[in-house]
Amino acid sequence: MKSPICMRREEGSSTGRKTSMSADDERLAELERTLDGLFRKRDSLREQADKFKGQRDALNEEVRSLREQATSERGLRDELNQKVAEIKARIDGLREKLDDKRGELNQLDGRREERRSGLPPRWRVEQDLQQVEWEMATTPTMEIRDKEEELMERASSLRTLLEEHKRLEAQEDVRLDSLAGSRAIGLGIRKERDEIQAIRDVSQGHHERMLALYRKVDEEGGRADEFHARFVERLEESRKVNAEIDVVLPEVRKLRKKLQVVGQRLSARRDQGLRAMREELLAEAKRKLEAGEKLSLDEMKLIYGED
Repeated sequence: MKSPICMRREEGSSTGRKTSMSADDERLAELERTLDGLFRKRDSLREQADKFKGQRDALNEEVRSLREQATSERGLRDELNQKVAEIKARIDGLREKLDDKRGELNQLDGRREERRSGLPPRWRVEQDLQQVEWEMATTPTMEIRDKEEELMERASSLRTLLEEHKRLEAQEDVRLDSLAGSRAIGLGIRKERDEIQAIRDVSQGHHERMLALYRKVDEEGGRADEFHARFVERLEESRKVNAEIDVVLPEVRKLRKKLQVVGQRLSARRDQGLRAMREELLAEAKRKLEAGEKLSLDEMKLIYGED
């Protein structure tokens, strides 16, 4: 058995060790609470960052889709504008043809008026020719002999004028054909213009939808930028928290290691004390056995090795 003095020394030593460990334990508990708060704060910041990142990515995907739609609308608009340009080129060709037709018609009208200006009316030529032919047919031979040649020349001249009228009438048919051609070309130009207007209406629709989509792109792109800024802000705050963790964590690990070593030492000392006490009790039991004194049950277990 240990003496009271020895037991008091061990208790004093144990009390000193407990006081030192208690201070380290309190410091460790304080640091672990701080560390836990920092971990929670970092996790919250990362959760917010992931949320903002998801919202940013969703908006960027929507912006990409909107851009594709706007590009499609622009492509459709440009295709229609190309068709308009092709139609305008055809109209230019038709205008050239129309100018040629009008020039041809003006020439025909000019030549026709020039030739007709010196001609008597056809009805008068026909009437005069009929009169001359009637006179030649009804005048007795003896009476017509002196002016027969004159009448024949007169009839020939009238027939020439009549043929000229017929040629002018034939040219009138050409003029009418040319005029009809001009009108047909004019109708073709109007038809092409109507088609241009119809295409422009559709093209304008594509253009307006394209502008609306690009406005939406700007709006959603701006929102995506806002979420990105918040994402970066949370990441920066998370880095700052990590920096604080990097300061606290090494000290926590150091204290944990220190307390683990102290605990191991205390456990070894406690085991050593228990072994010494067991040996002392065993020696006392053996002494009593040799002296023939009565042994207790615990002393018998010590001697005979039972736990």
